Amino acid sequence: MSEAAPLPKPLGSTTWRLAVILALTQIVTLALGLGIMHALTRQTLESEARVAAEVAASGLRDEWRDGGTPALVRAIGDRLGASADRNFVVMLRSADGARLAGNLVMWPAAPPPPLHWTQAQLTRTGADRAETIGYLIEPLPGGQSLLTGQVMQDQAALTRASEQSFAYAMLAGLVIAALASWLILRVLERRIDHFSRAARDIASGRLNTRIALRTDGDAFDRLGVAINAMLERIEALVGELRAVTDSMAHDLRSPVARIRSALERSLEAARDPSARGALADAIDETDGLQRLLDTALEISRSEAGIGRSQFAAFDLAAMLHDLAEVYGPLAEDEGFDIMVSAPATLPVTAHRELLFRAISNLIDNALKYAAGGSQIRLEAELQDGAPVLLTVSDNGPGIPPADRDEAVRRFGRLDPARTRSGAGLGMALVGTIASLHGGTMELGEAIPQGLRVRLSLPIRAD
Repeated sequence: MSEAAPLPKPLGSTTWRLAVILALTQIVTLALGLGIMHALTRQTLESEARVAAEVAASGLRDEWRDGGTPALVRAIGDRLGASADRNFVVMLRSADGARLAGNLVMWPAAPPPPLHWTQAQLTRTGADRAETIGYLIEPLPGGQSLLTGQVMQDQAALTRASEQSFAYAMLAGLVIAALASWLILRVLERRIDHFSRAARDIASGRLNTRIALRTDGDAFDRLGVAINAMLERIEALVGELRAVTDSMAHDLRSPVARIRSALERSLEAARDPSARGALADAIDETDGLQRLLDTALEISRSEAGIGRSQFAAFDLAAMLHDLAEVYGPLAEDEGFDIMVSAPATLPVTAHRELLFRAISNLIDNALKYAAGGSQIRLEAELQDGAPVLLTVSDNGPGIPPADRDEAVRRFGRLDPARTRSGAGLGMALVGTIASLHGGTMELGEAIPQGLRVRLSLPIRAD
């Protein structure tokens, strides 16, 4: 049994994003609800204070209408002396700004427009500090002005209590939302972890692994049933492939090896130069047959995904320089220079031997078919969030667009007369190796001329 992998914690993962979205949704909903309640409470309290000020102004205005300024002054005094409303504020000012009556020390420094409800810091007579007072001012005939209002002490206390309740509710909501999101995340991660463990087991070669199913028949179970059916089919196909490849290895490779061994013994015993030449040619053909068989088997195994368990981290840039050094003398003999363009280091996670084989095949093809060329370029490009682009190009005659599909087809040959050695499997193997790594191979035109083979491989090691 494989060990359970730790739960992924990066915020960029899908499950974490879902949990964060859920928590934020709950918090925003709670904040909107509490905010609306707070705003309505505050608006109601201010409305009640304004209504009280308007009612008081209406009564005092009636007193002024009945008896003029003296009656209004008496009414203000009676109201202040007998009023049970300790928060009532009133002040009558003459046309020249003199205070005629009321319980304010002084008139507001910047009075608002008439009948406009305003809150400001004002001081009542007998008080040692300013208070928040909501008031409105009504102009009277003769230039006098009447101010009525309410000290907003009770309203402020209720507002503070509302704000404290808002803060406590938000804190509690935040904790509840975090716990709910964490629980949902745990449930999702546990279910998904069954799939990821099975995927890791399958990638390591244990094709008999199956998804553990529950009995509730939810979406995860339905997905598990479909994946298990797919795995059964894959296991059957890979089993058949392995049987075929093992049979080929037993039935073909061993006889070819015995034939080569017999030819070598005959070559050692032969004395006739013509016989020795024929035997040497036969040995070369046997070697070619052996390489053909090895390549065909390697393509079949790569197509079946055999080899993914051998993925490991290595420096792709260093591998390209190694290839240039290995093929340098041979390329120089053929009139080519091998140039490498890559970052100083390029860590990737891939099958190093297969990638080495793929690039080697492309270099061999360039040396063999890029007649008239003088340069082979090995390039590796890396862009943020994009696959690694691995390119082998030359400045030879290239391949016409109409022939490129034939070039990548298994056993495809662009030389109908087959005057050159080879079985037409090199490009097919490169494409299969790219597919094994989850990538693609593309043939194009090099600049200014020649063939460009580009592999797009999602193998970057972050």
